[in-house]
Amino acid sequence: MKLYFLLILFTQNNIFLTLTNFKGEVLIWKSLGTLKIKGLKKLTNSFIKSFILMNLNKLKFKADAKIHVRLKGYNKTKKLFTRLLVLFLQELLTSFVDTTSDPLNGCKSKKKRRL
Repeated sequence: MKLYFLLILFTQNNIFLTLTNFKGEVLIWKSLGTLKIKGLKKLTNSFIKSFILMNLNKLKFKADAKIHVRLKGYNKTKKLFTRLLVLFLQELLTSFVDTTSDPLNGCKSKKKRRL
């Protein structure tokens, strides 16, 4: 059984995929910008579907592969992307974790005043 980690970083205008093995060696590194489309047009349903199909088809053929998915960041298409990813890798998924750090509403302790 092969164990892989799929790390997905969502930025405001892009999505990055990094596939590593158990040792942490990077096997695949892709971004949504490789489709040669600029701006927010690349965050549409059709481009996200084609991006997932193009880049993760290699894993689909390995029957003994198990994948741990980690998400990080915010994006307006994050929900759609994760839904499509779960449908595509349904039988290969072992765990699914979102490690996005939530803001604390801007609350931070005041600076100490020095005299």
